[in-house]
Amino acid sequence: MGDIVFTSEISYPQLQVYRNSNFSQIVIHRAYTMATVPLETIQGDDPFYKCNPPNILGEAPIYRASDSTLHWVECLGDSTIPPTLWIMKVDPETGDAVGEARRIELEDSVTVMFFRKDIPGSYICAYYQGVAFMDEETGKLEVVKEIIPTDQRDELRYNDGSVDAKGRFWLAEIDKRAMAFGPNQLPESYGKPKGRLFRYDPDGSLHLMETGLICGNGLAWSPDNKTCEFY
Repeated sequence: MGDIVFTSEISYPQLQVYRNSNFSQIVIHRAYTMATVPLETIQGDDPFYKCNPPNILGEAPIYRASDSTLHWVECLGDSTIPPTLWIMKVDPETGDAVGEARRIELEDSVTVMFFRKDIPGSYICAYYQGVAFMDEETGKLEVVKEIIPTDQRDELRYNDGSVDAKGRFWLAEIDKRAMAFGPNQLPESYGKPKGRLFRYDPDGSLHLMETGLICGNGLAWSPDNKTCEFY
């Protein structure tokens, strides 16, 4: 069965990927979440905020305490709704939305973003093909690392990512063709999935950390920063 990971009162199997303390080895095993403390229950009521137009797929919510704003992206877009950065004022006392969110149209799909240290109004983000800096006022993307070539956009795209305690940006790809088979339906004849996990360091260097991903998602670290986990 592998290790036991205590995270919630719901028990279910899921694939987990761990990297050891020096990030030199990967261990993949099946883990089961088990109860430790009761889950907090929040009574559902009216929506916190109604997006207008509605998001197709809202992603990457991050909160900035200095001005009490919530930032997220409509990452997919279609022929009528472009990929969009949303910024909403939040009442710091009540947590309620204040007024209408500001919308900034983006040049390309962005799926995850984080504020940059000591550079106000700028995010580091994973856009469709790699790493970019995104401007908060204009939505302009400054591409710093194009990892997926343009002629491979039908095969790969970026999905989720995270920043570790050393300020390094980790970003994971989707193998779009493998993903299209559905959960746990990839035939053996497909071979090794093509999705990859990269790490972009503050010095501008890029490091390939893992291969064989269908859809890299949910990157996180243990409290002691010695274990990286993703799905």
